[in-house]
Amino acid sequence: MGAEIMTRSSASRPASAAALHRALAALGAAPTLDRIHRPRGPRPEDAPLLLGILLAKAELDATVIADPADEPPEGMTTLIQGYNTFICSEEVRLRLLALRLIRTAFDISLYEGADDLCTPAAETAVMTAANMINARRLAWHGSGPADQQALITALRSADQFSRSTMEDLEQARHQFTPRSKVAPKRSAQARRRRNR
Repeated sequence: MGAEIMTRSSASRPASAAALHRALAALGAAPTLDRIHRPRGPRPEDAPLLLGILLAKAELDATVIADPADEPPEGMTTLIQGYNTFICSEEVRLRLLALRLIRTAFDISLYEGADDLCTPAAETAVMTAANMINARRLAWHGSGPADQQALITALRSADQFSRSTMEDLEQARHQFTPRSKVAPKRSAQARRRRNR
């Protein structure tokens, strides 16, 4: 069934925990409720957890059904078309893109190890993109002094994250550069210092 024959349903309020649990059950991804602590079903405070499971289910399904590596990437094109059918406003779409990237950066930070130099670069790169998308949204859809100040803040943050990305990237590059290639340069520099 093509997106052109579907109509957009209105969702003025976030889904309740009970509705999210029913949706997950229909998708075969609902968590089993503890009947002792949840005798009446999901509680309102369970909504973020259930929504997170629903997001994961949707993203996992998308990797199978809408693989961007497919040629032509018809599944990916249709997936984005379906997404944009529900999100009609460009301002909202850009806001959601920025928030999605911020969630991604937060998720990346959970896996950072003491000796990991790639993860900080990935995290700051994602935050650079999030701030630039937010700046784009504010530049095109902002109105008034508050939005102008928010735009300046977003650009400043993007610049800071971009600089951090370059520093983190440089450190990661040095960490993974084979020592045999680095050693001759260092020894040549040491010889120059001795000859001064």
